[in-house]
Amino acid sequence: MASTIEILVPTAEPKIKKLSVVRGLQDLNGKIVGFLWNEKPNGDILLQRIKDHLSQKFNLADTVWRQVEAVHIPAEDAPEVKQLGTKADAVVIATGD
Repeated sequence: MASTIEILVPTAEPKIKKLSVVRGLQDLNGKIVGFLWNEKPNGDILLQRIKDHLSQKFNLADTVWRQVEAVHIPAEDAPEVKQLGTKADAVVIATGD
């Protein structure tokens, strides 16, 4: 008796989005830099050290700090990401352990 094996391929069609690319900043002098921490261990320490280093190297206008409360939602839907996008000229993100 012949039997049939069903093979499932767990892939999806790629989603292609056209995005405009923002030209990079020449430097950070006079700019607002945002820092986004996803509450992973030591990410806050890393971001603080980066902030300290950038503050010594550049004359930053200000810094903004946000914590992602819900790491299970896509970044583009996180209100913290949207806030940084409207307030900061550049953003540094810590996403891992």
